[in-house]
Amino acid sequence: MKGSSISIKLQVEAVTAPGESVCVTGNLPELGCWQVAKVVPLHRQNPEQNIWSGMIYVPGDQTVEFRYLIAIILEPTVEIPETKVIVRRWETNLHPRTLNLVNDLEFVNNMPVDVFGCYDGQEKIQQGWLTEETVVQLKMHNNSITIWKTKYQNVSFSVHVSPVDLGKRESEANIRREDSEQENQFGRANWPVIEIAVVNDAECIFHNQEQFGHLYNSEEYVVFQAQMLKPYTIAYMVDLYVHTMQASENNECIPEHMGFCYILPGNMQGTTGTCTMPITGSCQQPIGQLTLEYLVVKPLKNYMCDFRISYARHWKHLRGLDVGHRGSGNARRSDKIENLLENTVASFNYAARHGADMVELDVQVSKDMVPVIYHDYHISICMKKKKVIQEHEKLDVNVKDLTVHQLQMLKLSPSSKGGHNHDFSEDDNDDNQPFPTLKHVLEAVDQRVGFNVEIKSPMQLRDGTWESDGHFDLNNYIDIILTDLLRHAGPRYILLSCFHPDICTMICLKQNKYPLLFLTQGVTDKYPPYLDHRTSSIPMATFFCRSAGILGINAHTEELLQDLSLINFVKSYNLVLFCWGEDNNNRETIRQLKAAGVDGVICDRVDEFASHKEGDIIFLFSPEIKGGEKVAMLEAAAYSGPSSILESPG
Repeated sequence: MKGSSISIKLQVEAVTAPGESVCVTGNLPELGCWQVAKVVPLHRQNPEQNIWSGMIYVPGDQTVEFRYLIAIILEPTVEIPETKVIVRRWETNLHPRTLNLVNDLEFVNNMPVDVFGCYDGQEKIQQGWLTEETVVQLKMHNNSITIWKTKYQNVSFSVHVSPVDLGKRESEANIRREDSEQENQFGRANWPVIEIAVVNDAECIFHNQEQFGHLYNSEEYVVFQAQMLKPYTIAYMVDLYVHTMQASENNECIPEHMGFCYILPGNMQGTTGTCTMPITGSCQQPIGQLTLEYLVVKPLKNYMCDFRISYARHWKHLRGLDVGHRGSGNARRSDKIENLLENTVASFNYAARHGADMVELDVQVSKDMVPVIYHDYHISICMKKKKVIQEHEKLDVNVKDLTVHQLQMLKLSPSSKGGHNHDFSEDDNDDNQPFPTLKHVLEAVDQRVGFNVEIKSPMQLRDGTWESDGHFDLNNYIDIILTDLLRHAGPRYILLSCFHPDICTMICLKQNKYPLLFLTQGVTDKYPPYLDHRTSSIPMATFFCRSAGILGINAHTEELLQDLSLINFVKSYNLVLFCWGEDNNNRETIRQLKAAGVDGVICDRVDEFASHKEGDIIFLFSPEIKGGEKVAMLEAAAYSGPSSILESPG
């Protein structure tokens, strides 16, 4: 058998939508070496069945590792001369399917039909990530539609969004429309794809639109999501249909077309924003207006994710984790022998040595586009050599307006905008200095401790003000941070988090490796509320997490303590739940939260409150040889009881 090839017939049962195909990828060149562009398409055996199959030929002395995926295969065109693979869903068990062609030859010759996503006793399916396509989200909420015409006021109407390719002439568009009608008869669909999700319990998973769209409710948060290769050539036609009681012969309500509007590519400048468009009625007169927010998400630059492994939807629940807030605590810790500053290498390593399973850290980007660790958006600067600083001699500046070298050369005072008494000193050793780079922290902190990396980004408050003025383009901003993590984190367990819902969406779409928690302050009197309604409460955060494919929530403890039933509410949707806040700096509160099912508690004095022995770290990684490369596998240390894997639905 050695040196010869063997044929393997792969068969898998998978439910696909129109336009989707089932493919396979794996560790060998014959299976594409896990690369998106080299997946192997399978073929449907019978249009009336959901069985897909294909023959592959591989060396007989190899161990074959493989995963199935569902994709849209876009054939070459004049405008796009290469085949494009759009990943819709893929199998994400930690260990791929495996065949030992030497020892399992009899099994290989009589392989059963696989079930997509189901093996190793679990079902693990994850949404795809952006490879070359762009996602545009159109978001309607807070009375997005205003109707002026009296005839249509106080009536029920629905909203439907369709893509319009501006690059096609009218004749071409008509031909394409006829082709599409024929293609749909054979199970193929139009491209771009447009789906809808409503941030509520029943409709939060993205799905195809109904024929006449979604019934409009001014209090709902509705997201239309479009996938396309060339966003600058795609406009959107928004149709409105009035629903009356008039029935057809089949007792079905026939909606009346009320009006429409176009959203052009030029109406969407930058990554995020708001646009307002007039709604035109059947007599070509304006009858109202549509105001919506948009989000444009582009693929991750300078790094190619593949199908080798993903931790994005995996959580091994062993016990409630102890997470050190900014390391060993916010501000300066001087209550111990070591005089520690928050968000420094010294603070992270101290927490790792004194019982922290993970450390929480804040990352933002300097003027020269380097990810640095710092919490506040502003700093107060003064002359480094001057011993006594008067208040009027301090200057507040934005972190983003200084280079990493300038930041590390500063002598800092507490920022009037930040409110944290850091009291930094130039006499601190290098590991205890502020503004370490993300790369340096990843390399210098004990590899056994996990990182909860909070990605900072200013948000708009409900009163109309912003946490900080101006910022980078969000696509570039997120790309810089994610690329640093993907290149330098090595085997360390990384858990991402962010308050900004749009950034959470972007993180899930841009990469497929690291899990994410949605940070939310929810219902509180301690902080001013954010404008974005998805941040308003734990239930809203729960539905948003399900919609975006997020692992779980990092909730403000104040809201949990006001209603402990919210813990069971979150866990009932199979979401991971962490919590943060000053209320966590209490041993009894931590015990109560863990007993109620919270998966991780972030506190300032983790060395005092950690519930396990020093050095007993949950996250240990054992390098396993997979296809000639080391793959970090999450293992549990010092634990012998049962474990459960939590996975966000959808």
